[in-house]
Amino acid sequence: MDMSQDVFQEWRNSKFVVAAYHLLVEPNIVVILTDIGYWAQHIDELVIWCIENGGVVSGMTVTFDTPEQLAWFTLRWT
Repeated sequence: MDMSQDVFQEWRNSKFVVAAYHLLVEPNIVVILTDIGYWAQHIDELVIWCIENGGVVSGMTVTFDTPEQLAWFTLRWT
């Protein structure tokens, strides 16, 4: 890999990224909230949405138990 390559470029252009399942210790699905400005403006709405749809907000991550919850999140927040 070219060490000058910006590995976070994709993250900078996204509201969120989904962590690779095989890299996680727990079986949960983890979404990393990458657009800090966007999520700071929408945090209350996100927390309510997660309560209603089964997500758990913790810092700059949201965790889900099922792929369906992730699909709902993606549809809502993309």
